[in-house]
Amino acid sequence: MEQLRQFSIQFFKELGSKVNENTDYLEVSEVPAKFQKFYGKNEPYRIVFDKAFASTGELVAPESYLLKMMKAYLDNSGDAVLTSLNYKLNVDSFIKENLKLHNCSVVKATADTVHNFMFKFTFQTTYKYLNEEEKLINEVFVDEGLIVDPDLSKFIVSNTNKKDIDITELRDYYSTAKDHIKDSVNEKTSSIASTLDSSLSKEISRINSYYEQQIKETDEQIARINSGALKSKDPIELERQKIQFANEKELFIQNEQKKHALRLNTKLINTTIIDYPIYSIEAFFKSNAGVTRLTVIKFDPLKNKVELPTCDLCKSSLSEIILCNGNHLVCRNCGTRCEDCNEISCETCLRHQCAVTKRRICKQCGRTCVRCKQFKNKRFMIADSSGRSFVCKNCY
Repeated sequence: MEQLRQFSIQFFKELGSKVNENTDYLEVSEVPAKFQKFYGKNEPYRIVFDKAFASTGELVAPESYLLKMMKAYLDNSGDAVLTSLNYKLNVDSFIKENLKLHNCSVVKATADTVHNFMFKFTFQTTYKYLNEEEKLINEVFVDEGLIVDPDLSKFIVSNTNKKDIDITELRDYYSTAKDHIKDSVNEKTSSIASTLDSSLSKEISRINSYYEQQIKETDEQIARINSGALKSKDPIELERQKIQFANEKELFIQNEQKKHALRLNTKLINTTIIDYPIYSIEAFFKSNAGVTRLTVIKFDPLKNKVELPTCDLCKSSLSEIILCNGNHLVCRNCGTRCEDCNEISCETCLRHQCAVTKRRICKQCGRTCVRCKQFKNKRFMIADSSGRSFVCKNCY
């Protein structure tokens, strides 16, 4: 009963239906019109698994009509379904969780979304042996040509209307999935084959033992006839009976071998194209010195992969945002401080030295004299009337 229950839940969820699970029954709604027509009854369905409650809903039992219809539908389906994964992203919280802000704050942050697609292939493998039939359903996810095992619990899944999609466009992804499913099928096949081999060996041993006893008893009768102790039977007839026993034994062994033969068939029953978002977050950081810098952060929630910004100098990935007063992103190894204002700067912005104090100072602290062309601290400079050109006090 529990296996039928799980099969039913998975079946209707694969269709994109809404399934509410209760202790004694399932409530199924939003069933695709295609299945409703195939089954011959409109939704919603109240599904029960105990014959005692058959009058209260749709019974799923080994010989029930609904179970036969579900299996038949699987055998004849192969549609492609489009599903969307929705992820609620709080941009401000995301930045705080992934980046430590050292000497700056966020003044504005927005997120743009691009769409990527992952494919889920649902295979059904049917095993037939010992007059039994067992169905195994496997799901294989393929993303960017690789087999993945995604965590979908953090997404809100929305099923859209089914649409016809040319499966040949997915041929490469399908081949990848099919190669992967062979491992699962082979593992199950090996397990069943081992059980069948053991059972077959026992049956053959039983048959051999039985007929060996029959032949032994017949040989004893022939020996008694030849010794004159038994005259009521014809030895020629007994020899024929031995041949008959040998033929019967081979026939029974062949029948057991056929009965223990494993027949399996794997087929694609569903392809789901899963649309999921990848975010590009644009954040404007403003330093304590008033410098503003735009930074882009990429986030793939399906892979839980964050592409952080890099240091402008050494290109290492940054886990914290440090802005130099020359508008560069720097790591702790590439950042230093101006010897005048003590603000964080970088090697690129500290390549000048004040001609007077001989200190390494940032561009904000120094100016170049238009006459002597020397770079000096701005306190040694006098601006012209426009405020654009500077002359040092020595040249004024």
